[in-house]
Amino acid sequence: MKRIYKVYNDGGAFIGIRKVESSLAPRRKPAPEEPIVVNEGVELMHDEDYENMIDPVLCGNECENTRVTTLTEEFRRFYRQTVGMRWKKRRQYITDMMRPYFDNEDDLQYFIGRKMHNAYRASMARLNRCKRRVALHGLDWFCTFTYDGSKMTEEQFSKKLLNTLRHFASRKGWKYMGAWERGEKGRLHFHALLNIPEGAMSGTIEKRSEYDPVRKKMVTCNINTFFEKTFGRNTFDKLSSLAMRYSKTAEYIVKYLEKDGGRLICSRGLDTFIETEVDSEDIICPLHPDEPYDDRKYILFDDFKVWDRNGKCLGTFNRSLLPLLKLVS
Repeated sequence: MKRIYKVYNDGGAFIGIRKVESSLAPRRKPAPEEPIVVNEGVELMHDEDYENMIDPVLCGNECENTRVTTLTEEFRRFYRQTVGMRWKKRRQYITDMMRPYFDNEDDLQYFIGRKMHNAYRASMARLNRCKRRVALHGLDWFCTFTYDGSKMTEEQFSKKLLNTLRHFASRKGWKYMGAWERGEKGRLHFHALLNIPEGAMSGTIEKRSEYDPVRKKMVTCNINTFFEKTFGRNTFDKLSSLAMRYSKTAEYIVKYLEKDGGRLICSRGLDTFIETEVDSEDIICPLHPDEPYDDRKYILFDDFKVWDRNGKCLGTFNRSLLPLLKLVS
């Protein structure tokens, strides 16, 4: 018997999630937050008529350091400042910074507790999506591209690099997932995980030894000659199957998304799940056999059969079939 499943790879096995009709009502959008006016160094002001507060005609020079924001935006700002801190210390720092925004300590603790919980869940969900994409699409190169001021401006660098990756994705079959980050000295970097089909590498990979001023020692780097000539310094490191399984590089990229508040940049079609029919013969067992109430997830054989959008069997799964399958996020 065949049923529709959403299939992902967790790095060690294929997991199928049985598709069922949801009985839940559509999620309602939360009501917009009341804006708050922050005058740097002055007590916060809450007022529905906040637009008049920041009108230079009405408040003159007092509005030079005034900005309109919300409690959520302020929480996100302090949350990004604490990337790398331990969870308890991180919460304490944010609580101390947000205390002037509240008149009641109970309201403050409730707000911080709810926002920290939501931020943690969002971070874990983002990390899981990244890990599953790495495993499903075989992103086995970890690359860093560094801005070189002698070749072009920052704006040209970011635009031209992403344009090059898009062209390679459409013409050579590359797949990529990455994020921007600024180093300690403010230099712009792009960290990316790539899948490069055999024979589709542009330039050559050369091993070089050079002095690393951060580590203060000589290190060996793998440099791509094409990207070095076009953009400047870069590193191309091939990931082992063990590294792909545990996806520490995915955690590295997600960390910078939190730090800089940026967005994940992916090539087209880099989705998380395959939506396909799955034959009962391809199911090994439930993912959680000791939890009868959770009967939607199942472990599949690695050579499970897949079907295309028209219901045609394409044979056992391999990554070359991904363009023919229905992929969903």
